[in-house]
Amino acid sequence: MYAIISCGKCKRRRIIDRSSPSSVCPFCGRTEEHKGLRVIFENRDQNAVREMLMKTQSIEKPKKKIPGADPDPLSTLIYKYENCRDVQSRTELLSKGLTGIYGTFTLEDVERVDEKNAEKLLNTMLELCLVHEVRPGRYCA
Repeated sequence: MYAIISCGKCKRRRIIDRSSPSSVCPFCGRTEEHKGLRVIFENRDQNAVREMLMKTQSIEKPKKKIPGADPDPLSTLIYKYENCRDVQSRTELLSKGLTGIYGTFTLEDVERVDEKNAEKLLNTMLELCLVHEVRPGRYCA
């Protein structure tokens, strides 16, 4: 079951999966328990809930959608990276994600995801044999 709720902190509407006990608001980062939340709309069909959210927010439905295509894979990777809990998961996600996006990647590509820790992350990926250097300065998972 899926539902539209309004975040208790930022008040933005979002979709939640009612089968999980809580979720994190993608806009402000607040974690909210689903029990006791005021539900604006609810349906078993996620597409119906998504369409209702677009209608209530006056957002036009995209005219043509390419199935399975991510319009911005780097921002998706950054979002997933920021929500990883441990270093092992982060480095695995980063090595596979950057390889999936670029084929081979550089230190500068790692800096786009985590500017502060890029060099340390790349060294960790090399030490754990998650990536290898295919050419000088170019890495691949």
